Amino acid sequence: MVTSQLRCLVALGQARHLGRAAQASQVSQLELSESIRALEQEYGRPLLQPGPRFEGFTPYGEQVLAWARNFLQDSEDLRRELRASQQESAIAPLLERRSVSPKRLRAPGPGPEHIDLILQAALRAPDHGGLHPWRVVEFRDAQRAALADRFEAEKRRRDPLASPADLRRAREHATRPPVLLAFIVVPRPRSKVPAREQWLGAGAALGNLLNAAHQLGFGAIMLSGERCFDRVLGAELGVKPEEFLAGFVSLGSVVEAPPPRNHALPGQVWSAWMPPPAAQATDAQQVPGARSL
Repeated sequence: MVTSQLRCLVALGQARHLGRAAQASQVSQLELSESIRALEQEYGRPLLQPGPRFEGFTPYGEQVLAWARNFLQDSEDLRRELRASQQESAIAPLLERRSVSPKRLRAPGPGPEHIDLILQAALRAPDHGGLHPWRVVEFRDAQRAALADRFEAEKRRRDPLASPADLRRAREHATRPPVLLAFIVVPRPRSKVPAREQWLGAGAALGNLLNAAHQLGFGAIMLSGERCFDRVLGAELGVKPEEFLAGFVSLGSVVEAPPPRNHALPGQVWSAWMPPPAAQATDAQQVPGARSL
C-alpha cells in the first residue's frame, strides 16, 4: 500500500497539476488525492503547497519526493536482482554438470527406478518426427566378465602387441563403472526426417540422459574410442549393421570431484547474423550451379 502511495507522489512530481499527473500515472485524481493525504498523515507534515490546485511541494514534500524516487528505484533494482537470482538458480544444475571419469565413480550407481527416470528424460529430448533414433543397452553385473573378455579380445585385434597392462585396462573399462550402458544410434532410413536431424535428436537424448543422471545425484560420462568401430564387438553386443555404437555411458556415485575446467564463454559460440551487402547477394545468385531452396 505504501509503495503505491509513493508511486502516486512521484507521478505528481512529474506533472504541474493534478489532472496531468493522474493521466501520466494512469490513476484517478481521487486516488492521487487520497494517496497524498495518507502520506501527509503518515509523516505528520504537509507535502503540498496550499491552494485549490497543485502549486508544488513544500520543502518537506521535496525531501519525501526525493526519498520516494530513491526508494522505488532501489526496490526495482532489488526485484531485478532477485529475478536474475531465481533464473540462475533454475538452471544451476545445468551449469554445474560435469563429466566424471569412471575412476572417480563408486557404488551405488543408479537403480532400476533411476534408470527408468533417466530414460524418460532422454525420451523428452527434441525428436523430429518422434522417431527415437537411438536405444540403450545395459550391462548388468552378471555379464560384466563376459563383456570384459570381449573388450580384451577387441584390444588384441586392434593391437596384437598390447601389453598386459593395456589388456588389464581394457577389461577394467567393462568392470569398473557401477552402472554401464551402451548408447546406440539407430537412424531410420525410410523416414522423411534427414539423417543429420536424426543424429541431432540422438545427441539431444544423450544430453538429457547425462543431465538427468546429474540431477539425480550421480556422476556420468560417455566414452567412445576405437572399440566403438569394431564390427566384431558391435555384432557381439547386438549392434546391427545399420546402427552405430556411439559410446559407453558410465554412471555411479561421485567419490572425488573432477578438477576445475575452463569453459568457453557465451561470446565464443554466439553471433548475430547480418544480411550481406546487396552486391555480395547479387554475386552469390550468379554463382554457376547455385540454386534457391
